[in-house]
Amino acid sequence: MIKSFFVLLMAASLASCAAKPGKKVSAASTAAAAPSKAVYVNNVSATAGVTSEAGKTASNFSWYNSEGKKISLSSLRGKTVLINFWATWCGPCKAELPDVEAISKQYSSKGLVVIGVSEDNGDSVLNDVSRFAANHGLTYQIVVDNNDIANAYGNINAIPTSFIVNKDGKIVDQWVGLRNKSFFESTVKKYLN
Repeated sequence: MIKSFFVLLMAASLASCAAKPGKKVSAASTAAAAPSKAVYVNNVSATAGVTSEAGKTASNFSWYNSEGKKISLSSLRGKTVLINFWATWCGPCKAELPDVEAISKQYSSKGLVVIGVSEDNGDSVLNDVSRFAANHGLTYQIVVDNNDIANAYGNINAIPTSFIVNKDGKIVDQWVGLRNKSFFESTVKKYLN
């Protein structure tokens, strides 16, 4: 019995990483603290703001693109969005990132948008995450969280954690822990039509 418990505990720890503790900031303070100019390095951007709506509507967050234009999740209505919370220091996250990239490439022409939300932090986080993304061939949009996105999505406390947002902006699916390409593919296909 004890041996079974330890095997189960070990399997759970391998499937996800505990999110690093960090300064928790309210969504209202993020809007006030949003960068005054675009912050973008390759396909990595800092969070530009977060707002929450009641119900199952996905919390809106924004970032800057390479041209300095502010983009938001709500501007992607009409598309299916996969939001993947991850970090460079998380082993299970690193294991699933090639599959997330493959799904992004395979289904972007069918209306899928993938957004990676990095839970990394530090003084050079944009450059660090950008370098990591380049070294691992990640081409989809990555937004570096300041904890407001994680808070708005239910206080994410384990990564990887993923959400599917449908074309109407509603969260229709979510899961915690490492998944493989066939899981991503079968899950995404359900919501593309």
